[in-house]
Amino acid sequence: MPVVGFHQARRPRQSPGARLRRECSWPRPGGVLISFVGAALVVGGALGLADSPGQAAAPDPAISTVLRTTPDASLKPSPPAPLSTLVTTDTPAPFLRSSPSASTSAVPKLSVSGGSAAPLTPVATPPAPAIKGAAESSPAHKLFTSGASVPSDQSLLNIFNPNSPLVLVNKHHPLAPVTYSPSDLVVPAVPVGSGEPGLLRAEAAQAAERMFAAAATQGVHLTLLSSYRSYDTQMGLYNGYVVNKGTAAADTTSARPGFSEHQSGLAIDIGDAGASTACEFHSCFAETAGAQWVAAHAQEHGFVVRYVPGSESTTGYLAEPWHLRYVGVAVAEDMLVRGFQSYEEYLGLPGAPGYK
Repeated sequence: MPVVGFHQARRPRQSPGARLRRECSWPRPGGVLISFVGAALVVGGALGLADSPGQAAAPDPAISTVLRTTPDASLKPSPPAPLSTLVTTDTPAPFLRSSPSASTSAVPKLSVSGGSAAPLTPVATPPAPAIKGAAESSPAHKLFTSGASVPSDQSLLNIFNPNSPLVLVNKHHPLAPVTYSPSDLVVPAVPVGSGEPGLLRAEAAQAAERMFAAAATQGVHLTLLSSYRSYDTQMGLYNGYVVNKGTAAADTTSARPGFSEHQSGLAIDIGDAGASTACEFHSCFAETAGAQWVAAHAQEHGFVVRYVPGSESTTGYLAEPWHLRYVGVAVAEDMLVRGFQSYEEYLGLPGAPGYK
């Protein structure tokens, strides 16, 4: 039997795998080498991670040129999906569905709060304001539904409102109340041709001042013969006509109290300072320069000649070329352009030749 050393006698025979592990363990040369290699890999990986967040590699100039000169729709980022297309967690994502054309009608739409959202209802546009009391097919209705000169106070778009410049006063439509008296009467700064004091509603008074001044610049000197009359004043005037002419004749030349445009504070009777006073309140006034001027220009200031020849069966009054009624510039000009002879026709309403 051969003689062996002491260390050889105590070490059992090792398998090849055990010897390999022993040679690659620390501090043998193989183990040291493996440790250095591992450390190098760790350091390199850490450096690579430190450079990557938020820092994209500089693009190749050639690639940048191609992207700029040759747009490709497929390279454009898709817009974010609207909130209404979100689906619940138990619904397959679009890229997992078996068919691209599969219907999504059953997918519930979500609101911002997470609940089911009701379909949006279009906001209804409020109808344009129209004149209460006027026929829907009338030019007056069409004028205001087009948005022309709509007053801020829409209660004035009412032909039954005595405070409105659009109020209709005739033998079928008295003022309400019949004893109505305007609260904004003022004295217009215009020449007066009679002893009757001049009073008009503020808006009509300002318009009359502009009209008289405009006529004067053209050599026509208008005078104010009559304006606002109270219920009591009109009663006395009408009763005088009845005594002198009888009721039937009086009703063609004078209004009953409560049915007079003068009581509204929107009507005036004019004269011509350059003409004979003999034609005042008579049909021959139509031949004066003043009557002819207002027939051509009164609408520019919001007035209309209220009772014209040929409209007697509609208005119930004989022609009065001196009687002007304020209705506002928009209505007055529209009546002239459309050729309407009476306010009743312009409102699309039947005439009022007699009292009901």
